[in-house]
Amino acid sequence: MSLRAVAVALAAVGLVACGGSGGSSTSVSGVKGASEVVAAPVSTPGNNPFTPKAGTDRPGVRPPASAGSSSGGLVSYNASIPGLYGGTRNYASCDKPQLVTFLEQNPAKASAWATTLGIQTTQISQYVSGLTDVILRTDTRVTNHGYVNGVADPIQSVLEAGTAVLVDQYGRPVVKCYCGNPLTPPVLYSSPVYTGPLWVGFSTTQITIIQQSTTIINQFTLYDPSTGMEFTRTPNGPDGRYISPRSTTTTGPQATTPTSPGSTPTQPPPTQTTSTTAPTENPSVSLSPNPVVQGGTVTLSASGFAPGASLQITVNRPDGVVEHYPMSVGADGTGTYTFSNAAGNAPLGTYNVTVTNLATGASSSASVDVLASQTTSTST
Repeated sequence: MSLRAVAVALAAVGLVACGGSGGSSTSVSGVKGASEVVAAPVSTPGNNPFTPKAGTDRPGVRPPASAGSSSGGLVSYNASIPGLYGGTRNYASCDKPQLVTFLEQNPAKASAWATTLGIQTTQISQYVSGLTDVILRTDTRVTNHGYVNGVADPIQSVLEAGTAVLVDQYGRPVVKCYCGNPLTPPVLYSSPVYTGPLWVGFSTTQITIIQQSTTIINQFTLYDPSTGMEFTRTPNGPDGRYISPRSTTTTGPQATTPTSPGSTPTQPPPTQTTSTTAPTENPSVSLSPNPVVQGGTVTLSASGFAPGASLQITVNRPDGVVEHYPMSVGADGTGTYTFSNAAGNAPLGTYNVTVTNLATGASSSASVDVLASQTTSTST
């Protein structure tokens, strides 16, 4: 996935609730509805935090247009996509020992924190040890939780790109490090009202949802905004060597020198689609069966990609929602991906699917029509 961090000037803003009630009531022009979503800028502790500061956010990370939705709908990303999250190599944006120590010394908060994440208080140390610290590269919807009157107080939030979070083994954001707040998946509103303070560049078309992986992620591939390169990270091991997003060639740790966390890159990082040394590709994609009855199984077949390439599947639904899924091909440049329960609760119609090589930009597209089942047609 091609995501780029670019410099952005932050507006002068007041405090926003890192979790819990108490955010500003200033809404975004043009966004109307009865359901409030609080915008949470980077580097603000806000009201009702669970813990003192236990992490460092990175100002100046702005989602590129390619990460958003051209139709205005929410965009969903699978947590296992390489480069979805960012970080600075050999620098921990979240202080896990400090977080654990504070919770262990404050039993009431520890109980509320653990309950929110579905664990026992006795499991907090082991649980946090298995989390990975990353930086959000997109403005991300979550359910944020502050600490109010002895319990976790949920509030729907959108976290600004650059926010330091801990993610679990399935890639789901579970802790906002700046204030220690537990995070859970968002409640999606049909007509949200976004309240401030809002950052420069805030756009409702740039808000994303991160879907947890269906399998355990043993190693995350993170994008370093300071260098424009990628590296690997595990929960407790040392960070891997830099990997150029333009190719699979690794470089030594001294090949580039990261700037200090929080600084702004002087140049935009290189994209992943401008390689001049990429192998020749002639990609092709097909979907079968086509059409398919709602609830059925659709198999995507890809061929003609570079051997062993990491691909991204982009699905444009009839209702404007965009979904992304990871896919890899074998040594022969071919691979398959299975969509079960076609459309599910989504609308019937034509689904346009594009498969892209993350390293070279080579892509191919196909579409599939999802029709109502005979049972559904009869019952209506």
